[in-house]
Amino acid sequence: MEQVQSILERMVAPLKDLRDRGIFTQEEIHSIVQRRRSSEMTLQRRSGVRKSDYLRYIEEEVLLERLRKLRKQKVLLEMRNKKRDAQENDEEDDEEPG
Repeated sequence: MEQVQSILERMVAPLKDLRDRGIFTQEEIHSIVQRRRSSEMTLQRRSGVRKSDYLRYIEEEVLLERLRKLRKQKVLLEMRNKKRDAQENDEEDDEEPG
């Protein structure tokens, strides 16, 4: 259990960064931590660890990474759109007679 806690503690900063950047919500981060804790505990048990346990954990992480990339693209697109809209508004303000 101590080893699992250590692994989870190393995940705190990257997960906070993802939350702060708007990639994942606090609730999603909580869910990610719960899934990782469960998977890590499964892999740390003394007997009965199966190849399928490792594969399931890897699959979950691959899917999470895909979602992270999609969310990142969405956030970047939203930022570009806001920047473009702000520039268009500035140009419109410049064109109006004062």
